[in-house]
Amino acid sequence: MKIQLFDGYFIEPDPLNLALKQKYTGQSKEGKERDGERIIGYWGRENLPGLIKRFCSLVEVPEGNDRIISMKEYANVVTQSHKRLESWLKENYERIQTDIERNPSGPE
Repeated sequence: MKIQLFDGYFIEPDPLNLALKQKYTGQSKEGKERDGERIIGYWGRENLPGLIKRFCSLVEVPEGNDRIISMKEYANVVTQSHKRLESWLKENYERIQTDIERNPSGPE
């Protein structure tokens, strides 16, 4: 079972841990496009708040932008990200918790 978050992130529970992962598209050595999964980290099954805190820090500011921005623009980006995360967490935290509790033995 995988619990979808957003921006390609998802939680994959196993019997002991919760893994935070991210889907991405990259290139193979031959230059062909391929899909992959990046492991962000593992948390004990009882530490969903810790996992969510790390997830929030990852989506707070978009990656991959090398341009220089002002402190004011950065503050605006972070504020908008916090609003998005707060809204999303209010709507989804209980569902995620329930999905994890329903699956105590991990993936089938």
